[in-house]
Formats: sequence, structure tokens, C-alpha cells
Amino acid sequence: MFDMSKRAIMLAAAVSIFLSAGPAAAKDKDYKWGAIAVDLEKADRDPSYGVGGGDTEDEAKDNSLKFCKEAGGKACKPVVAYQECGAYAASRKSGGWGMNTTQKTAEAKALSGCDDDSCKIVVSDCN
Repeated sequence: MFDMSKRAIMLAAAVSIFLSAGPAAAKDKDYKWGAIAVDLEKADRDPSYGVGGGDTEDEAKDNSLKFCKEAGGKACKPVVAYQECGAYAASRKSGGWGMNTTQKTAEAKALSGCDDDSCKIVVSDCN
């Protein structure tokens, strides 16, 4: 029984180290541009989307498309590219995007651009 406890502790420690190293590695690079791509065929119900960064607007859009497709999207399109913060909102009838210096304001602009009271934020991000 002692061996099992020791193995469980070692496994928990290894998982903890792995999980703490993952997000830090993703944030090592600061990008000049960010972009959000959304599967517009199902933007209002369990949407697939991708958020990508890059040193250029086109690179960020390409990366967002790649991540959207990896998430299962079939009709992915870039909906917004930004240098600070961007957001996308959708309902069954409409969609809207926004960009601004803060995430909160980008989300507010996305909601105001979505011409339906039932719009909700699908995704938002800041560089």
C-alpha cells in the first residue's frame, strides 16, 4: 500500500509541474496582432472558434483560422483582428464584433454591433 501512495504522490507532482509549465509557455511571445475566427454556420449554438496571434494582421488571422478548424469548425471565418482587445457576440439572428483598448469595452462594442437583444459574448481576447 505504501508503494501506491508514493506513486500517487509522484504522479500528482508530475501533473502539477506539467500543468503549471503549459500556460507560461503559451504566453512567452507577445504578438502585435490578435484575431478571432468563428464557424459562422453555428455561431449562435456551441460555436467553434479560434484565437490566434501574430506579428502581422494576416499572420494573426491565419492562426485564428487554424485554431478554429482544429476546434472542429467547418466554415471558419476571421471576424475581427485587433492590436489590443477584440470580441465577438452572436445570437440566432445576428452577430457583432468589437475592438478596443480594454476587453470590457471590446465586448460592449460586440454586443452593440449584434442587432438582437439575445446576443451573448462568444469569445473575447486581449494581446
